[in-house]
Amino acid sequence: MKYFLLIFMLTLNLSKAFGQSSDRTYLWHGHHYGSTYSYQVSQITIHSDSTYTWKVWIMNIKKEWKTYKQYVPQISKGKITRNGKFYNLTEYRNGNKTDYDWKIKIMDRRLKFYYLNIKEKLKLGAKYKRIE
Repeated sequence: MKYFLLIFMLTLNLSKAFGQSSDRTYLWHGHHYGSTYSYQVSQITIHSDSTYTWKVWIMNIKKEWKTYKQYVPQISKGKITRNGKFYNLTEYRNGNKTDYDWKIKIMDRRLKFYYLNIKEKLKLGAKYKRIE
């Protein structure tokens, strides 16, 4: 009986270990100062196969952000490559590389986006919080 219980517990633990996804999802929301004023919710999922999926929801009113999943997002996909302590996100559309290329730092609980300023130095643009 003891051996049966031990095997059962090991099987249960192994099924949990292999059933979990290693994909990480990060979320950011804030004002988007484009050509028109709006509020934006942005979610990026880093997949274990060195790809990413980026979803962006744009709303007119800040109060709507908590129900952002009711709206249709703009979706971007691409590949991730490592460059020193940063990662580069390279977007692909219809199988072709686009001009969009971002630098990020991936941590366990946060993801930070960087951009080049006028002096060609990296500046922190946005901090995403891990949600999954």
